[in-house]
Amino acid sequence: MDIRDAFFEEVYQIAKNNKNVVFITADADAFSLEKYKRDFPSRFVNAGVAEQNMVSLATGLALSGKKVFIYCLIPFIAMRCYENIKSNICSMKLPVVIVGAGAGLSFEFDGPTHHAVSDIAVMRTLPEIAIFNPSDAYSAKFSAQASYMAEGPTYVRLDKGFGGEIYKEGEDLSSGLKIIRKLEKTNIISTGFMTHEALKTSGMGVVDLLRINPLNEKKILEIIDSSDQIITMEENCKTGGIGSVLSEIMADNSRNISFNKVALEDRQIFETGTRAWLRIKLKISSKNAKPFDKELSVEDFKKSFGAEELSPSAVKIIEETDFRYRIIEGEEKDELVKHILFKIENDTQIIGAPERTGQWEKGWNENLESFKNSQDLSSITPKFIRPNQAIRLNQQYIMPADHNFENDYFSVFRAWLFEKYLKNYDNIYDFGTGSGYNIVPMAKMFPEKHLYGMDFVPSSPELINRLAKAYGWKMEGILFNMRKPDYSLRIKPGSCVFTSGTLEQVASDFEPFLEYLLKQPFDLCINIEPTVEVYDENNLVDYLAVKFHRKRGYTEGYLPRLRELESRGKIEILKVKRLFFGSLFMEGFTYMVWKKKN
Repeated sequence: MDIRDAFFEEVYQIAKNNKNVVFITADADAFSLEKYKRDFPSRFVNAGVAEQNMVSLATGLALSGKKVFIYCLIPFIAMRCYENIKSNICSMKLPVVIVGAGAGLSFEFDGPTHHAVSDIAVMRTLPEIAIFNPSDAYSAKFSAQASYMAEGPTYVRLDKGFGGEIYKEGEDLSSGLKIIRKLEKTNIISTGFMTHEALKTSGMGVVDLLRINPLNEKKILEIIDSSDQIITMEENCKTGGIGSVLSEIMADNSRNISFNKVALEDRQIFETGTRAWLRIKLKISSKNAKPFDKELSVEDFKKSFGAEELSPSAVKIIEETDFRYRIIEGEEKDELVKHILFKIENDTQIIGAPERTGQWEKGWNENLESFKNSQDLSSITPKFIRPNQAIRLNQQYIMPADHNFENDYFSVFRAWLFEKYLKNYDNIYDFGTGSGYNIVPMAKMFPEKHLYGMDFVPSSPELINRLAKAYGWKMEGILFNMRKPDYSLRIKPGSCVFTSGTLEQVASDFEPFLEYLLKQPFDLCINIEPTVEVYDENNLVDYLAVKFHRKRGYTEGYLPRLRELESRGKIEILKVKRLFFGSLFMEGFTYMVWKKKN
């Protein structure tokens, strides 16, 4: 028996025993209602396509002492009638049962007018109302009885599908939730039809959340406290659904464990197709509910950096940050590789092209205007650093637990690198400073040092100078074109030169800058750059990075040029280290440390 049939069969039995029960529909029907209409015609009302009128009629009948069930499709009864439900039913706490059909993506081919993916969020704003989301026939029957017995309003979401039986007759569901697969380190809390999807996973406990409001907070906290990670699964938008419910509980009760939401993005769902296809397409299938079973340690970072020890500031970041992740494998990896290949094939960006100058000016100006308005240092994060996506680690694709994993990893790297290499220099030159993404951490770590932020578009040095003024840092922004160096700008003797993701943008035209540097009296140069020569093209992840690097035209040949200069006795290379870490498409963090020979 499917969920709707089970629910309406139970309502029939309730009405059979209580002549005070009235059922009203707004022109919505179901085969299982035929018996009710036949046997209790005087207690069945079709209000027509007039949902608000149905709510008003139910209000009057409830005030007259009737137990009223009202029924329609979810978008029309929960969304269209929200104000009527709030003002008429909830304000007086009337015992009306609001029954919505078509939970989640039930009406798979009918598009956004019929998809019910925001109704939980909407109904949760009405604190007087109890919310039930049954997952099978038995829990639907239980929801019918619980709603009938309730002294206040209830909202029941009915799926129109059948996923099989979860509960046996007679099971006690009064707690509003049930552990249906024993708890593990990682546990899934799902609701409604998605509980069947959750049961397709392995190695994780599964909890079915039948009653969303009021929530059994005590039981939920017990589950959280016995878990290392919680995953919520639902056919609802992320905002306001059960993922939001769990987030609020954890925040309110100071619970800090790994948490992941498998839910729809916050948008209207225009895609149509079978429900199984939609779940895969919209990334809410069982394949998306995976535990983050790996975590970076201090030793992992030391190996990545080629460091014997990490600075205390770097260790502190590691200890305070969530560096858990999972390796992307199987079909998920295949899909990701297809996405990367499509991007490479269709990418039209040409590094170093004249029109790119305007793009850089526009990009850094966005950061400048954002800082002007907010005076917030978070506004200097470059827009091209994108959270919430797969990245690369140790020649594999990974999915991080924390959406800022890439940025946090680089923060650890900078904390170690700056402490190791910059602490003995009074003057540091950051060429290609951009939004100040690297020079600001330098200023915070070494407020006594003189820092110079160089860039070839005006908005960047203006931002650096504004930052210096706002925070009292010894920073100066200077306009400087690395492809056409201004030799009147003299680097102070004994200084440190720094680039990060800068030489990549000159499209292999690095010789003018290198010649300029070799004529300056600096002491040390640190370059953190994408370096195509360090990849292993026999590895698929590396091979795709090489293809992306060359398709865009990022700089190559810089490391071989340094080695050639070293062989001629011009420079000494102190360190070259690939971090084996990067973004989805490439690694940008190979660092090269070198100095001139006298």
